[in-house]
Formats: sequence, C-alpha cells, structure tokens
Amino acid sequence: MPIQWAAPSSPTVTHVPPGPSPLSFLSQWQSNWLSVQPESIRTSRSHRIDSPRCLRDARIRIVHQANIGQPATLNRGLYLARHDWVAIMDHDDVCLPGRLGRQLEMLRRVPDARLVGTWAAEISATGAVIGARCTGPTTADEFRALDNTGQRVPLTHPSVLMHRPTVLALGGYDPDFGPSADTELWTRVARKHAIVVVPEKLLQYRIHSQSMSFRMMFEQREMLRLILARDEARRRDLLVPSLAQFRASQRPWHLSRWRDRRHDLFWFCRSYCLLARAAGRYLPAAGFAICAAVAAPDNALRLVYRHLLPNLHQAPWTRGPHTRAAGSRPAVRWSPR
Repeated sequence: MPIQWAAPSSPTVTHVPPGPSPLSFLSQWQSNWLSVQPESIRTSRSHRIDSPRCLRDARIRIVHQANIGQPATLNRGLYLARHDWVAIMDHDDVCLPGRLGRQLEMLRRVPDARLVGTWAAEISATGAVIGARCTGPTTADEFRALDNTGQRVPLTHPSVLMHRPTVLALGGYDPDFGPSADTELWTRVARKHAIVVVPEKLLQYRIHSQSMSFRMMFEQREMLRLILARDEARRRDLLVPSLAQFRASQRPWHLSRWRDRRHDLFWFCRSYCLLARAAGRYLPAAGFAICAAVAAPDNALRLVYRHLLPNLHQAPWTRGPHTRAAGSRPAVRWSPR
C-alpha cells in the first residue's frame, strides 16, 4: 500500500505515493519530499509523484522498491527520512492547506506530544463529503484522562504527524498486525508520551469499496480487539497474549463474542450505507441503515446523537467505533495456558 510522508520541522521531509495526494501536499509550506513507490502501483501519469510537474520540484526525492506491504514500507520511509517530524498521508486522501502549520502550532502548545492527528472529513470516491471523524483529545490533560480509563486514542492514520526518533525507538510499525499496525503503534506510544488531535478538519479521508479499510474490515476489527487486550495486559503486568493465544481464548458461544460480532456488522453496514447514499442509491442506503440499527441499536443511537448535537462532539455517546465508555476498562478475554 503506498504511503505519503511529510516531516514538518524546518524543512519538511515527505514520503509521497503515486496518486492524487502528492499534489495536495505540495501546497504545504517549507516542504522537502521523500517518495517510496512500490513497483506494483499503477496510476495515471499526471497523478504520479514522478510526473513532470513533480520532477521539476527540487524538494522531491524518489526511491523505488518492491511492494513489501504497508507496515514495512512505512518503516522504510521512517528510516529514509532525514528530519525528526514525519507526517503520514495515504495515497487516495487529500491534505488540506494549512494542515502541517496547524499541527506545528499544536506541538508548541503541547510540547510533550509525540503524535498529533487532526479531525477528518469522510469523502466518497468522487470527493463528495459523506461523514466526519471529529474525535480525540485536544490537550495533554484530555489525553491523560482518556488514557487512564484504558481507552485507545482515536487517530485517523493519514492525519498523523509523528516524532520519528520516538517511533523508531519503539521499533516502528509491527508487520504482524497488518492493516492495524498503526493502532498497535499508537498504544505503545501512549504508554510514555502524549497524543493529541487538532480539532479542525484538515484531511479528506476517502472511503470506497476497494480501500483496505473496507476489504479488511473484519480482520482489522479482530486485530483491534487483540491490540486492546495486549494493551490492557501490559497495564496490569500480565502476560501479553499472541494472536494465536487470543484466538484460542475466544469462546464462540460467549455473550461478549456475540456482542463483538454485532458491532462488526454495524460498522460494516454503516460504511456501505454512506457509500450508497453518496452514489444516490437511496433505497440500498436505507436498507443498510436499517441493518446497522438492528445489529447494534446502541451504536445507531450514538450516531444519531452526534448528528443532532454536533457541538457536543466530546460527549460520551459521540466517540468512534472502537472506544469504550468513560471510566470503563476493556475486558482481557484470554488466559494463558
């Protein structure tokens, strides 16, 4: 999976993939670019980072490689980058003007932060806005309150600005977690450092049926439960479970297992509802919405509240699909054998 990088210290270093996003990132101020392009990627010449327009830009440095998977490509980009701050950008998303500047301002306000995300607008394949991701702590105190309850910090991966030395010291992205390697990395960073979010929509996050988040949705959600279980085990000084141990501990007839599946089905139907609505297919959209509401009525009510009360985005019922109620801790549903 192609990845885009920017590191806004002074100057900025960026790894940019082929796709429309390089052009959106070129508008950022004080930018140098590093491109790591998987050879299997094929896109329109005008949208590639090695297009004539990009090649004329002295800030760009291009590195070609075989397609070794997203986590390994991310790690290689981290090692090749030359500056301390690296920003992420996926190939099919859009970076809005001023994103890096606003994240640097947040760093000045929260100097101990090592990950800085932003809010994001969800867009369809055609660029129509179909939703929003407006969650996450905006101060160090909010982060500590969230982390003390055992909740994960909700970050949209292509919005993140990261401190490269910190991430490398922690071992970078773990390829064993595949499409959820970013979430697993955030949990390790959160053990020692603050994570904050700029409360502005500075990214357009594209949702389409061929995206990795769609194609691997159920795998990602299973990995998320493993990540939360491992994080809670570390907090309690318990043996950290492997994926095999975690799967072996899951009882298919257990009530919690059924609850997990309901939530998985809800987010699957909700995502396809957004896509169908964006395409003007209102009858299928209504069908997916009904299926989602039947699968997990509590999740449906949270989304209704979020849309009816947009100014209360930090209220407990407005959190994203992978968070828990304040004051609660995840159940580590596994035991060593």
